[in-house]
Amino acid sequence: MSAMDLFGDGQDELTNEEIMELMSKPNPHGLEPFGSDWEKEMDMHPLFMDDVPQEVIDGTLDRKKWPVLASHLDMMYEDDDDLEGSARSYKDDGNVEYKKGSKEGFIKAIISYTEGLKKNCENSELNSQLYCNRAAAQFSIGNYRRATQDSEKALELNPQYMKAITRAAQAQLKLGNIKSVIAWCDKALAIDRHNKAMIEMKVKSLQKLKEVERNERKQAAKELKDRRKNEQLLEAFRQRKLNLYLADLEDEDETAEERNARLLESLKSSSSHGQVTLNEEKQLVWPVRLLYPEYATSDIIQQFSETHCLFDHLSYMFPPGGESPEWDEEGEYTVHKVCVIYNSGKEKVELDKETSLLDLLVEHNIMIVGGVPTFEIYVKDSDTYNTNIVAGS
Repeated sequence: MSAMDLFGDGQDELTNEEIMELMSKPNPHGLEPFGSDWEKEMDMHPLFMDDVPQEVIDGTLDRKKWPVLASHLDMMYEDDDDLEGSARSYKDDGNVEYKKGSKEGFIKAIISYTEGLKKNCENSELNSQLYCNRAAAQFSIGNYRRATQDSEKALELNPQYMKAITRAAQAQLKLGNIKSVIAWCDKALAIDRHNKAMIEMKVKSLQKLKEVERNERKQAAKELKDRRKNEQLLEAFRQRKLNLYLADLEDEDETAEERNARLLESLKSSSSHGQVTLNEEKQLVWPVRLLYPEYATSDIIQQFSETHCLFDHLSYMFPPGGESPEWDEEGEYTVHKVCVIYNSGKEKVELDKETSLLDLLVEHNIMIVGGVPTFEIYVKDSDTYNTNIVAGS
């Protein structure tokens, strides 16, 4: 009985009603009908499975777990005591299924080739072909590592088997293992130095390898540059004795290096509005957030040098006689009328607008959360100012 006889040729499609009727009836081989969990059972049926169970390939199939599959395998050549003949028949059946070109066909082919190998016949050439053919079927369903493994087993039995070498090279190419591809090409060309397909694959792989190595060098250089920039940034923080917020860990054994790495990661993870950098003059350039409590809105100044003062930026944002933001309908926010407040959570301190950012951060020990210094902006002597600042104080 062939695999085609066993599984059918797939030409006659059943209606949903016919499928449901068949599912409710016992089959002629004494197996139970589908139960309430029929979808899972169908996935375990040879006709519907997406991949070959590893137990089939390993020869450790659990008959209770896979009753339908075990039954089909038992029926095929159950009376055949000729090991080589049986293995060859499995190979032929596998070839029929493989040539269908469908995923279902490839899976059935893998099962047939596996059963042929389990016969353990003494014909090494036949076994080599079974491994090589199974590698082709594995390759066809995207199992590139298994395809490589089967190709290697085929070559253990027949070291000159060009098809197996080619299949292994193709599988490694799919996996992106360029150096391995080149090694397989060299193995093929040692047997046939005029093999055009292998020559072309090696040339393309060598070009790809140069590209990969060039990208690796670029990445290594970038990582080195980033590491140096991070070290300089951390040193700038230390020199200025800045109050950078970092949540405490329960781990009391955290090293300084681990804490620094966590600090840099926290700055990076909260960098949607920009990230603090060190410019060529070795000055820190910060993203600074300005809050306007009266209107529940905010601004981000993405590049605020530590040598600049708030007055410089506020003059640009709220120039006297200039155009006001949409939310400032009364035009009250001008550089000379607004004041800057630092809210520590415990107290609110009015800051000098004409003092540099660095001096403000250091003198008032301002806590920098998420790598973004944050200040509140009020109109001096406004109702909101008097309520939040004067009365609050």
